[in-house]
Amino acid sequence: MADARFRPQEVVWEITFACNMRCIHCGTSAGKQRVNELTTQESLALIDELMDLGCEHFTLSGGEPLMRKDWPQLASRMTSRGAIVSLITNGLLVNDKTLDDLKASGVEGTGVSLDGCEKTHNYIRQRADSWAKAHEALRLFVDRGFETCAVTQVSNINIDELYDIRAQLVDLGCKLWRIQMTTSTGRMREHANLILSLDNYPRLVDIILDMQQMGKVFVDVGENIGYYGCKGTQLRKDGIYAGCYAGTRVAGIESDGKVKGCLSMPEEYVEGNIRDSSFTEIWNRPNAFAYNRQFTKMTAEGECRECRYLVLCRGGCANTSIAATGKRADNPYCMYRIERAQGIDHEDPDYICAAFDRVHQLLGIKEGMTQGE
Repeated sequence: MADARFRPQEVVWEITFACNMRCIHCGTSAGKQRVNELTTQESLALIDELMDLGCEHFTLSGGEPLMRKDWPQLASRMTSRGAIVSLITNGLLVNDKTLDDLKASGVEGTGVSLDGCEKTHNYIRQRADSWAKAHEALRLFVDRGFETCAVTQVSNINIDELYDIRAQLVDLGCKLWRIQMTTSTGRMREHANLILSLDNYPRLVDIILDMQQMGKVFVDVGENIGYYGCKGTQLRKDGIYAGCYAGTRVAGIESDGKVKGCLSMPEEYVEGNIRDSSFTEIWNRPNAFAYNRQFTKMTAEGECRECRYLVLCRGGCANTSIAATGKRADNPYCMYRIERAQGIDHEDPDYICAAFDRVHQLLGIKEGMTQGE
């Protein structure tokens, strides 16, 4: 990692903390607008700075991003500078004018949160009309030709409704579905019994693998699901999972200017605030984002430290591991780890063997460094 070229290729920006829902699984406990959120001019200047550093893709999030009145102006600046822009919403404020503004500002991708059948979704979102509004938003986005993605946070509450959610998406004509796993962060700390249990986790993976074979909807898995082993490898469909990119290729920006490697990370992982130092200064500090940029074998703990796949995955999703164990890389939500405990073994396919060879050759260049360090 120390030899990599770090740039904020993808920025997830919480443009406001304000939200018109109080979802029980919200990782940041969003609600009221912060009193010191970045102004329009501060935000436009930051966009230009990020583009100069090599940003290619922005995701506008919140809170509820549509509650920030100047979001079309911010999105327009991003797209005018050549960035791809996506927006994720709970759907409550989506109407024909919203769609016109999205088109005019050049936003290409839209994501809508959909977390279950009507009763379950409304419970999670704490609003009786939230399921209907999410469905309407998905329908409007699909009909207007946006690249539309449904986003589902899986917990013990809704794991048994995933096939029903898929059927809803087929009916709506939504072709892309991103499935993520809830973590013990934000409001979910108050509902620890609802976080997906380790007993349920392999079942989630089996369900996703089955639905990937069903077609009609492309099922994408989030950063905190899968990794290596038999089923973890199958989930990525011939792709190499190269670990958490927070602070190396990805940056998160909070509405008041705080900078993280990933918005989901706890507040103790804030690296600075653009009102105190420029983003460029924060990004280029020698010890910035050390949990990823200076990752070594000794960073990992527990079973992750001696795992053969550590050189590839670096412990998986940092936030998931921290939420589950308090450690950067001791991730119990790893299919290889679970399968190994069950006595399941497998042979790596050729493309993973080739990835091992490339990494081991790279590590061998450094004198005195051993495999996994």
